[in-house]
Amino acid sequence: MDNGKEHEDGNKEFKIRVHDHDSHHFEPSPPPVIKNEYRMPKPHRYIPIAVPTIMLGSIAVFILAMYYNDCPSNIPAGSSCVGTWLGPMSFQPWDENPMLGPRTSILQDWGALESNLVTKKHEGWRLVSAIAVNAGVLQLIMNLLALLVVGIPMEVNFWFTPVALIYVVSGFGGSLLSALFIQTQIFAGASGAVMGILGAAVAEIIINWERAKRKCLRIFGLIFFMLVNFAFGLMPQVDNFANVGGLFTGFLLGFVLLKRPQLGFKDTRHLSQLEAFILNQEDADLPPVKKYKKYQKVLSILAFILVFGLIVAAIVVLFLGVDVNSDCSWCHYASCVPNLKWSCPGIYRNP
Repeated sequence: MDNGKEHEDGNKEFKIRVHDHDSHHFEPSPPPVIKNEYRMPKPHRYIPIAVPTIMLGSIAVFILAMYYNDCPSNIPAGSSCVGTWLGPMSFQPWDENPMLGPRTSILQDWGALESNLVTKKHEGWRLVSAIAVNAGVLQLIMNLLALLVVGIPMEVNFWFTPVALIYVVSGFGGSLLSALFIQTQIFAGASGAVMGILGAAVAEIIINWERAKRKCLRIFGLIFFMLVNFAFGLMPQVDNFANVGGLFTGFLLGFVLLKRPQLGFKDTRHLSQLEAFILNQEDADLPPVKKYKKYQKVLSILAFILVFGLIVAAIVVLFLGVDVNSDCSWCHYASCVPNLKWSCPGIYRNP
């Protein structure tokens, strides 16, 4: 600012110099560097198909069997059906079928298992068809409950194929063991397949121990369902040999089909090379995590060899006509215990 110059009237004029800031150019700050991070896509939401189909199929077969059973029209004189208010859908007398279901001949017509029909009449399809047959409404309800509580979550986690294979192969394995030990009685084999699902659930907890959640609660629930099914197996038309065979087969298959990748494993097979590179660079200083641990691989291989070998051996022994029950005079009581409010047919007959 100048001192100014004096006018004639004595006043001074002041001049103020103002800098022209408009002549300055300011460069904008560079944008922050954003690290490109790849996010794994959300897993596809799977809607169960196998287990609901099995449940609906079991209900349909049972309803049709009860309709063709028509207890009031086929009841012997002096006997009465259970639940007569149901009309043609009423159940056979308690001492004949304590599971509240149709008569034995109807179970046979709808695919129940009898060893002699398999080996002598060449009806090998019964080894599979038996897993769709329930002896009574009590067995049906318990099997549906087990599939709902155990089977549905299993299919959500492992999808269609493993659960369907476990159910069918376990039922087949249970039918094989039943046919080997019981030659002259008809049995419904749906519980054997369901026990396979329960056995596979136990194996899944063991082989995925680090990732399994609520282990004690799940094991307690599985034991409950197993005990109930074994109790039902003491009644006629339901066979504990099928339950044991299905349980053991499903247990082995669980090690083969229900392995989970260990924690930290990154599956990049479905990603592009760039996406896989970005994902792996997040932990570039750490060695890659293998998909399965050694004990998972070993258990899986041993279980596959064992279940495959046992099923092949059982098929050979069955069709060779070997009587594996000849040296076990008490084995038949595992399938039906007499004098417990019901009558046991054939070799189980009450003394």
